[in-house]
This record gives sequence, C-alpha cells and structure tokens, in this order.
Amino acid sequence: MNKTIKKLDAYILLFLLDLFCILSFLFFNMDKNTIIDFIMLSVLFLILFISYFKRTVWSIISSAISIFGLGSYTLYNNLLYGIEVIINTYMWMVAIPITAVLLAKIGEYINILEDTNINLQQECENLVTIDKTTGLGNIKSFYMDLDKEISKSKRYEKPLSLMMIKLEFYDEIKALIGEIKMKELLKEIGKIITSFTRKEDISCKLGQDTLAILMPETDKNGAEVVKTRIKETLKEINLNKNKENNHINLDIKIGILQYDKTVENAFEFKKIAEKELEYDV
Repeated sequence: MNKTIKKLDAYILLFLLDLFCILSFLFFNMDKNTIIDFIMLSVLFLILFISYFKRTVWSIISSAISIFGLGSYTLYNNLLYGIEVIINTYMWMVAIPITAVLLAKIGEYINILEDTNINLQQECENLVTIDKTTGLGNIKSFYMDLDKEISKSKRYEKPLSLMMIKLEFYDEIKALIGEIKMKELLKEIGKIITSFTRKEDISCKLGQDTLAILMPETDKNGAEVVKTRIKETLKEINLNKNKENNHINLDIKIGILQYDKTVENAFEFKKIAEKELEYDV
C-alpha cells in the first residue's frame, strides 16, 4: 500500500508539473496563440475527464484521435494554403498524450487505494466482536464463545446454560420513543444484564430485539435465579419518563436451556433455547 501511495504522489507531481509547463508555454507564446490553442485546451480537458474515468487505454485512444485531427487540419492548411506549422502544434501533439496518460495513472492508483480501503473496512467489520450500542458481544462472538463453552462442557462434564432474552414489541417501542432513545434503552438493558452476571458469564446482543447470556458451570436452577432478578429489574424501567404517573413498562420474555449431549452443535442449541421463550408468560 505504501508503494501505491508513493507512486500516486509521483504521478500527481508529474501531472501538476506537466500542466504548469503547458500553461507556461501558452503564456510566453501569447503572440502565437490562436483559436486552435483554445480548442485544443478544451479538447485536452475533455480527454482528461475520459482518462480519469476510463483509464489508460481510453486515454491513449482519445489522445490519438485528437492528434490525428490536429495533424490532419495542420497538414491541410499547410498544403493548400501554405500556412506555416507553428511550434504550438508540436506542443499539443506531445502534451496531450502525456497529460492524459498521467491522469489515467492517477485514476488507476486512486482506484487501487479505494479497493484496498473497502477490503480493509470489510476485514475490520469481520474482526469486530463487540456490539457498539450495548457494549456486549455481537452474534459472531456469541457463536465463537458458544462453541468453546460447549466443548468445555462436554470435556469436563460441567453444566452450561443459555439464557435468551427477547424484547417484545421492539418496532412499536422504537416508534414510540425514537431511535436515539431506543439505543439508550438497549444500552441500559445491557448494563442491567451485566450487573446480574458473573465475570465468567458471556452476554451478547444477537439481534435488534434479542440478547443472550452464556452461563458456564451453571445449571438451569441457577440460571432461573438470575432470570428472576433480571426480569424484575427490567420491568421497573419506565419508557414514558416524562410522565411520572403514566408508566409504560417493558415486556420481556426470557427462556433458559441447559446444555445436554443430544444437542449436536451451537446453532441447534440456540434454536432450541429460542423455543423456550414461548413458555415464558
């Protein structure tokens, strides 16, 4: 990537130097400038647009067409009318292809950097395992940790419980309190969940309305105690904070499943745990 940036810098400097030379030449030869020079300058900028977006091949093709047109016009005037070929004509024949190719190269290296940037962003997104709203783990970290804990549970024959927490009427609540308040609510829920869990427990946000807690070395009875505490605390949250006498409370469903060896993998474990939400009334 550093080599690409250095090459891009070099081409930009050469391009600017090239433009400076063209403009300086036209300035110091004002007495020889004609309408043809204005036309060729306009053609040059048109070719530069083509070169930047269509890259090197099109820059060469468009430059060749413009040089052929200029050369034909100059030859025609010279043969039929005896008009002398001035130095400006030779300057355009040299300057147009050089300038076009330089800008085409700049476009190519910018495109390379853009692709690299997109790839880096995708790689960073793939590496992220934290939900930015709640500070809890995301679904990627959930499955990584769940696989790990299932393996440990099998190996050491220790209990493992999975608690699923679902926020009912998510869309309705979001419409009621707005997106910003919704993020604050989810953050508050994340803090409450963390406050009732141990350091070894793993809390994650799986979707916009679903959270989960992995509870190593905890059976279903132990998880039920945590469930009761979390549910009671979450019910105390008033969504309508502006009106003290008008409470709008959260409707939370919590399901718990203890791992057993009949469960084949992490996906099945989560799927069965989600069904436990139906029995929480």
